[in-house]
Amino acid sequence: MSNIFDSVKKVHLIGIGGIGMSGIAEYLARKMYEVSGSDMTLSPVTERLGKFDIKIYEGHNENNLSEDCEVVIYSSAVKDDNPELQKAKRLNKKIVKRAEALGSIVNDKFVIAVSGTHGKTTTTAMIAKILIESKLDPTVFVGGNIDFLEGSSSRIGQSKLAVVEADEYDRSFLQLNSNIIVITNIDEDHLDIYKDIEDIKDNFRKFIQNGKPGLKIIACGDDKNVLETVKEFENKKLYGFKKNNDYIIENTGYGKKSITYSIGGDDIRIKVLGDHNILNSAASYIVAEHFNIEDEKLNTSLETFYGVKRRLELKYDNGIKIYDDYAHHPAEVKASLDAVKRTNPGRMITVFQPHLYSRTRDFHKEFEAFSGTDILILAKIYPAREKEIKGVSSEMILKEYRNSVTGHGKDSGGSNGISKEKNQNGKYIENRDKILDELEKIIVDGDVVIFQGAGDITDLCSKFVKRVRSKQNRTVPL
Repeated sequence: MSNIFDSVKKVHLIGIGGIGMSGIAEYLARKMYEVSGSDMTLSPVTERLGKFDIKIYEGHNENNLSEDCEVVIYSSAVKDDNPELQKAKRLNKKIVKRAEALGSIVNDKFVIAVSGTHGKTTTTAMIAKILIESKLDPTVFVGGNIDFLEGSSSRIGQSKLAVVEADEYDRSFLQLNSNIIVITNIDEDHLDIYKDIEDIKDNFRKFIQNGKPGLKIIACGDDKNVLETVKEFENKKLYGFKKNNDYIIENTGYGKKSITYSIGGDDIRIKVLGDHNILNSAASYIVAEHFNIEDEKLNTSLETFYGVKRRLELKYDNGIKIYDDYAHHPAEVKASLDAVKRTNPGRMITVFQPHLYSRTRDFHKEFEAFSGTDILILAKIYPAREKEIKGVSSEMILKEYRNSVTGHGKDSGGSNGISKEKNQNGKYIENRDKILDELEKIIVDGDVVIFQGAGDITDLCSKFVKRVRSKQNRTVPL
């Protein structure tokens, strides 16, 4: 490993429970560094890290940081007044952001960096699986828990190859020096960091400019913002459904449990739902082609890819279906709902937890994306790193949903014939237990329930699965 970790033995991570931070923590522990870390609350992620002899502290306190610690890594969510960060500064410790630590680990390798506002976690995981199963033995850092990595978000490879999720939040991806860059899409997001879409595109260009000599760009040519961003660069390959692309997706077939399509003269089959996952796998196909991976091996890897935890993850399927989904941006919400609707004809009930006050304020009108669901239940905003913004609430999204629904002037067409009366089919329920009570009251056989959001809505999903399973075990009809 280079610079930051040279001649170092003890490392402390502030915000260790974040998915990106936990991947680095596990990587360092496997490399036999002495690792400690803290987070506001303990979680399944921190519980997993404990299995690697990583000392985990609940809450932030300067006593968590030992005086003989040599490097302190902190996440973008950590504020300047964090007591551990303040102590590290007083003790003149080497202090680095997560992005800089990641760059230090991978930049001396052949780096495949997967970027984009949406889809980068799934695409990174797809590429990693293909390369691992083709015996190319990459190092991997991905923003999700992956089944083929035994639930981890990182992997130590013995080759000089690295597959990395390149996060645009806080301009983190500018710390990477890439050999191949994948850009899945570019949307307006993280407006607490960026001024506007032009600022976002400018930073994607800087990310490209930081690439190594001979950089290859693999970009979705169906996305207008992507096309504008990459137009000045050479050595690029565009993919998508549109005819202007170098790699055109054709002959798409949607089955109940799989999707088939053609690209580059090859037939591909995937098990993950949605047009967005066709695009994700198309990017993976082009990366595999770069490494001359045989079609048979590629298809085997993609056919046995069942997704990433919380990316439209099917948690229950017996009479009703229950999905746990990380979607929190309007474009992601729409993509997920469209994907489910294609393969599930039943009534769709969505429980959505808005993520961040600023995102709710900036994008509440775009959440007409929920017009595709038959019933919408909104939970309280998950603040994450933010303080409450006066006047911003989940009810802003509810208003847009009701407007989009009543604007149709017709019934939903759901399998149960329930009309989209604005007060019946859209609700804001602040109490989490009451959300579960409401769901139990309204669900019937054939329904699809989707829990969406990037916060702790996943816990609510797990509780509801337990309720439904318990009820069915008692042979009480839904």
